[in-house]
Amino acid sequence: MKIYVDTINSRIETDNPELLKALYELYSFNVPGARYSPAYKRRQWDGKTYFISKSGVFKTGLLSRLLEDLKKIDCDPEIVLDHLPVSEIQKVDYTIPGFTYYDYQKELIAQGLDKMRGVIKSPTGSGKTLIMAGLIKALEGKKMVILFNAKQLLTQTYDFLTKACGFDNIGLCFGEGFVCGDIMLCTVQSIERILDTHLTEAEVLMVDECHEFANGKTTLTAIRSFPNAVYRFGFTATPPSEKIPRYNLEGALGSVLQTVATADLVDEGKLTKPIIQLIDRPYEASGVDEDMGFLDVYDDYIVNNEPRNKIIKEIVNDIRRRNKKARILILTKSLDHGRTLEEMVGGSVEFLEGANSIGERYDCISRFRGCSESSVLIGTKILQTGVNIEEITHFINARGMKSEIATLQALGRALRRHDSKDVVYIYDFLDKEKYLSDHSVARRRHYEKEGHTVKIL
Repeated sequence: MKIYVDTINSRIETDNPELLKALYELYSFNVPGARYSPAYKRRQWDGKTYFISKSGVFKTGLLSRLLEDLKKIDCDPEIVLDHLPVSEIQKVDYTIPGFTYYDYQKELIAQGLDKMRGVIKSPTGSGKTLIMAGLIKALEGKKMVILFNAKQLLTQTYDFLTKACGFDNIGLCFGEGFVCGDIMLCTVQSIERILDTHLTEAEVLMVDECHEFANGKTTLTAIRSFPNAVYRFGFTATPPSEKIPRYNLEGALGSVLQTVATADLVDEGKLTKPIIQLIDRPYEASGVDEDMGFLDVYDDYIVNNEPRNKIIKEIVNDIRRRNKKARILILTKSLDHGRTLEEMVGGSVEFLEGANSIGERYDCISRFRGCSESSVLIGTKILQTGVNIEEITHFINARGMKSEIATLQALGRALRRHDSKDVVYIYDFLDKEKYLSDHSVARRRHYEKEGHTVKIL
C-alpha cells in the first residue's frame, strides 16, 4: 500500500479492494437528523458522511489517525510526499521580547513546527494567543492567513500582535476595515477580499477558535482552502467530541495536540480554581411538560421561570452583600432572558449583545471592570468565546444548554487569573424538567470531565 500525501487531499493506493472498502466504511458516520432529509426519504442518500472515498481519497489532516488504524492490522504503508515538503524548521528562535513561555507553551509550539499542522488544544486562559504569536515568530518571512469567526477576536489579536509583541506587516480584514499585510488577520465572513492576494500564496494557515469552523459550508470550505499552506494550525480549548465535526476539523488542520489539561493549570496556579455549585431545583412540572416540545419547555422553565430567575436575583444580592467589588458574569441563551434578568437584578448592570459595535462592547466591558461597586455583566453567546475579563469573580450560567463546547467555553471566561481573586465561584442549575434534566446532567459531566469538583446546593 502507498499513500500519496498532498497539502489538502491525500490518496490511498492499494491492490486490496477489501481493505479499501473496510476503510471506506470505518470512516463513515450517520448524520444527525438525516432521516428528515428529502434525499434520505427518497432513498437517494444513505444518511452518512464518508471521510474516505471509494477511490481512497481523504483529507490529509486525517493521516495520523489513518496510520494508527492501519497499525492495528500490521499494515505499514509507504508514504509518498506528493509536492509536500518535510518540516524545514529545526532549532528556530521564537522568543518575543517581554514574554516568557511556560513549558507547555514551548512544547506546543515545538510540536506544531515539527508536525507542520495540528489542532492546538490549550485551555481558556492558558495563553493561546501567545502560542499563536510564537508560531508566527518562528515562521517569520512566510505569507500567512489567520482566520477568525468574530471581528472582536480579530481586533483583540491584532492589538496583541502589533502592540504587545511588536510585530509589523500585520494586516486585517473585516467588515468595517482593511489593512494589507503579509500576515493577514481575516474574518471568515470577509475571506473573499483576500483571495486574490493570499489564496495561492499563503504558506501558513491559522484558525482561531477553530471549533467554530467544524460545521457549516462557508467555514468548512475556508479551512479546507489555501492549497499551498503546508503549515496549518487551529487553536481551541474545546475540540468537538462528536465524530463528524471532529473529523472535519482534523481533516482540514491535523490531529489534536495537547500537553496540559485545565485541572493541571489550576493545580499549578496558572488558572483560578473554580468552586462549581449546582443549584438543585424542585420538579413541579410533572404531567405538564411531558407533551411539550423543547422550545416551549425552554421558554416556560428557563426564560420565563420566575422562581428560577428569582434564585439568580438572590444569588446576585447575596454576592453584593458579601463582596463590595464583585464582578459577576451572567450568561443567557436568549436576549429576552437577559433583559428579564437585567430588570430583576437592578443596580449596576451592563448588557452586551451581538448587535453592539466593537466600540460599544469595549465601553460596556470597561464600565463593568471599572465600577466602584459590585457590577454585573449579562450577555449571550457573544461573551462565551474570546472575551478576556480577568476580573470576573462570580459566574452564573443561567442557560439550560447541553453542549460540552458551550459549557466549557463559558466556564473558561471566569478562570483567568487576577490579583482580585484566589478562587472563582460558578453557579449552575440542576433542572428537572423534560429535556432540561438531561442537559443539566450533561453539564455536570462536562465540568467533572475537566477535573473540577462539583457541589450540589
